[in-house]
Amino acid sequence: MNFKVLRHCGLMATMLLLLISETGKAQNTIGLRFTPNMISNPKVDNPSPARIYGERTLSFDSGIDYSHQLKKNWAISTGIDLGVVACNQSIEAPLNAFGTRQGSGNISINSMGENYFYYGLSFQPVYRFKRNQNMFRLSAGPNIRFYHRGRESDITYYTANRAIPWNLNDPNAGPPDIEINLPPISPQLHTDVSISLGIERRVSDQVDLVFGIRKSWGIKPIADGTLFVQMYDQTYHGGYATRSNYIGLDLQLRYATKKPEVKYSRAEPIPSDRQGFRRAVFAEALGNGPLLSLNYDMRIQRFKNDGFGFRAGLGLGQLFDNSFAEFDRYISIPLTINYILGKQRHGFETGLGITPQIALVDIGDSPQVRPLSFLNMGYRYQPLKDGLLFRATWTPYISSLKSHQYVWFGASVGYSFR
Repeated sequence: MNFKVLRHCGLMATMLLLLISETGKAQNTIGLRFTPNMISNPKVDNPSPARIYGERTLSFDSGIDYSHQLKKNWAISTGIDLGVVACNQSIEAPLNAFGTRQGSGNISINSMGENYFYYGLSFQPVYRFKRNQNMFRLSAGPNIRFYHRGRESDITYYTANRAIPWNLNDPNAGPPDIEINLPPISPQLHTDVSISLGIERRVSDQVDLVFGIRKSWGIKPIADGTLFVQMYDQTYHGGYATRSNYIGLDLQLRYATKKPEVKYSRAEPIPSDRQGFRRAVFAEALGNGPLLSLNYDMRIQRFKNDGFGFRAGLGLGQLFDNSFAEFDRYISIPLTINYILGKQRHGFETGLGITPQIALVDIGDSPQVRPLSFLNMGYRYQPLKDGLLFRATWTPYISSLKSHQYVWFGASVGYSFR
């Protein structure tokens, strides 16, 4: 990360600290956001007869923010974001257009390109308003991102119908039939602008849930690359640009830093806080997800914070290499049986789980379903009444394809209730 990146990140971090320092002077909130989304397809400039394109792909954006109330309806929010932008490449062309110009039928290639993992900072004004007894939350503003890795070009080569197998390291092999060359993307900052509209639902005195839609636009492409095609004994030059534009769901859990003067009244009645099963909803980063997941957790004995329970969720899964840059994309379903030692707020959580992962696209020879098995051990904070829940766990896992155990960790934040 160069000096320019550090300077911008420092300015945003300073703004965040200044807002947090005002906690006691207004009704401020801390928010946790998860946004599964559909990334727009890459922009392709292709003058050749081949059909070359990229499809929309499923990714996610997430973040934690602090919102400082200015007036009755207006607030300023700043926070930290992280997420993944996925891209793919599809090529369709006649086989006899390449190489020896022999054969019949078409070539059809669909592959996932490099996935761009990013972290960044956001700054957004917020406007809250009522319509028909419903409270809405509208926000818009810039997100400054720094993409992980990407210091080298991402080059994809395709050849077809060659009399002699093509070799990148052979100087006599000539150029490939199709080449997509995406330049390095770091160290540099990228700016996106997003807008979100959601409806708020009160859960307790200090907790709200927000359900909405978020739209984001990239000021410039993540990587603005070149496209080379050699077919029918002619060469063509074009462009291939990966983009970060998306539209997706916007799910937020917001916690007020102090209780309001007017208490929230639950819609039951419940005769006592000791009448129900202890339940929780939480978002987990890494862990059993194994990337990011939303989960429901419940004890199986009434009146207790401890003892046996279960957890089920839905998230984004992956099996990635050590570079944390290239991985297959999956929907994950974390399932766990757990046990909590500790009857009060602080507990030690243990458990065993399995996480089936289902591929979102055809991944060729790789399995479409990949289960992982997990061991869970860690700290759990769960209030005796309704309130925020925190988890920090060690979650080593074993892949179904490799008989090796991998060190893994997870962190969670959510809301606990009866």
